[in-house]
Amino acid sequence: MAAVESSASAAFIGKWLAREPEMAIAEVFVPVERRPLFRAWGALLHELRAAMFELSDARVTEVKTAWWAEELIGLAQRRYRHPLTEALADCDAPWSALGRCLLELPDADRRHGDTSEAIDSLMSPARSINAVESALFATGPDEQAARALAIHWLWQRLPRGLNGEDQARIPMHLFARHGLTASQLAAGQGEPLLRDWARELASALPAQLVSASAFRRSQACFDRARMRRLASGKGFTEPPALATLWRAWRAAQAP
Repeated sequence: MAAVESSASAAFIGKWLAREPEMAIAEVFVPVERRPLFRAWGALLHELRAAMFELSDARVTEVKTAWWAEELIGLAQRRYRHPLTEALADCDAPWSALGRCLLELPDADRRHGDTSEAIDSLMSPARSINAVESALFATGPDEQAARALAIHWLWQRLPRGLNGEDQARIPMHLFARHGLTASQLAAGQGEPLLRDWARELASALPAQLVSASAFRRSQACFDRARMRRLASGKGFTEPPALATLWRAWRAAQAP
């Protein structure tokens, strides 16, 4: 499968890489002919994540996800309006199923009791996206890869999601353990809670993603490194560049 990059899609790719700069290093280990697909897919996932989880108003989220649902269903019929779906127009994948899944997203306002429940709540859309990713990168469907994606979404809610209505989807058991309210956490009083959350997310990440794409392995590897930094008290600081390069190389190797 081939993707085509344009100046219009490049702007969205730039937005994605500004949010996940390690993925620009991972791209170095992708064959040149596959890089447009790698970049277009990463940028599309960034746009979908923003639409599903990062808008401040529930009504806007509903409208935005409905737009993307229509766009993805149309992509299955080679109809598109967005530069990223145009870039992926020649790539066969279960786009319609993903579009329909966007119309059935879990309630963002629901509070989850523990980490397992928070992850499980995101598994349905994660499986749909993983099915597309598996088709794009010619890998087998992998429940562990879908789980890694669900955990990635939870991780990406930090730190900006702390002021959101979903309180960054942090489960209630952590608030109870640390005796904090959501407003106190948003006000910066919850560093120990955030360290615990990062530790639980890192522990929940699959140890190996044997059947997953290099894209998914790279993203999970970078997520784990950042989670461990937060868990060890280093906050949301950037990992050392050489360590990131080493992780990118390791993730690119076939299991």
